[in-house]
Amino acid sequence: MSETQPDNLCQQRPHDAVFMRSAIALAEGGRGRVSPNPLVGALVVDETTMGADGLPRVLAEGFHARLGGPHAEVAALQRLDGRAVGHTLYVSLEPCNHVGRTGRCTDAIVRAGIRRVVVGMRDCNPHVTGHGIECLRDAGVSVLHGVEVAACERQNHGFVLAMRHNRPSVLLKAAVSLDGRVMPMAGAGQGPVWLTGTRARQAVHHMRDQADAILVGAGTVAVDDPQLTVRLPADVRRDDRQPLRVVLDGALRIDSARRCYGPGTLVVIGAQTAVEKPQRVQQLQALGCEILSLPAEQHQVSLPSLLSVLATRGIHWLLCEGGPTLHTALLQAQLVDRAALFMAPVWLGEGGLPMLQGTWPGPLPIAPWLADVVAQQLGQDVLLEGNVRHGGFAPIGQGF
Repeated sequence: MSETQPDNLCQQRPHDAVFMRSAIALAEGGRGRVSPNPLVGALVVDETTMGADGLPRVLAEGFHARLGGPHAEVAALQRLDGRAVGHTLYVSLEPCNHVGRTGRCTDAIVRAGIRRVVVGMRDCNPHVTGHGIECLRDAGVSVLHGVEVAACERQNHGFVLAMRHNRPSVLLKAAVSLDGRVMPMAGAGQGPVWLTGTRARQAVHHMRDQADAILVGAGTVAVDDPQLTVRLPADVRRDDRQPLRVVLDGALRIDSARRCYGPGTLVVIGAQTAVEKPQRVQQLQALGCEILSLPAEQHQVSLPSLLSVLATRGIHWLLCEGGPTLHTALLQAQLVDRAALFMAPVWLGEGGLPMLQGTWPGPLPIAPWLADVVAQQLGQDVLLEGNVRHGGFAPIGQGF
């Protein structure tokens, strides 16, 4: 910080958290459209003028809307057209100080005459973190960081995981019966059998729209023949973008006559399978599919290797739509971060497939479980969403 800037400009003020939460809400407008960049929202505020709500007046808002487009702080500043001098900028992520697809946001902030910047979280990219804050302070701008940082990191969980652990955030989605079955056995080979209603299925399409990629296993493609596309009403769709379709078929046992095969599909196979079945590989490539061969044991592809490759390709938000074999493998490997279970009000008994395979997960204290659960009624179905935890589950109460 410049010596000409009084210290009190860097102290947190009562309204800072309020405006940072607004910036976080704005950032959601870019979900599904900005990876490998993070979600970012920004506001320019006149702290010398109070509004009717008793808070300083918001002059402009912005968010990072698309990859290659203006970053959030630049989008907000552009709306003021030179009228940002002396005001405060709230931004949910540290402004960038490097040239990538766009210019340096720090330069735009300094040129605009912003006096104070309040930052939610530092950029966790090891090649970037702290540089933007240092640059602004060197230019005489007062900077406060770490406001609502936990909420900012939760919102950008996929970006954080990619930067720190080189893997995307994984959301496991399944439609299940009351007894934990995922589909009637009678549907095998006859296309999809819907357990849930229209509202639940529409919610799935919203999840797809917000994902960078959709992952399914060979069994799901063989039985359901899914399209794995976003199919929302035209007045709801933001654009025509479709997430990458990722089909995990280590032994390449599925025939090529499947609706999900074509341009925009990545078929993941075992390294040995690529050698054993070159003609099958060529058939898929002729349809426009991309083939990715990875290390495998008995044709079982390494899931950590797959997630690492996806993160390297800029996939930060991965929606896994099953089925039981893939769900089980991901949970066993502790690679699921969040789950969305659409529960239909029906019992299937032995007429359905269990959501998880085998005798796993084992004793209750070490079983994976959902924390921070939120329930939502969708017609006759119920959506349960929560963060996946491993071990430490403690049931409440000891009996009647």
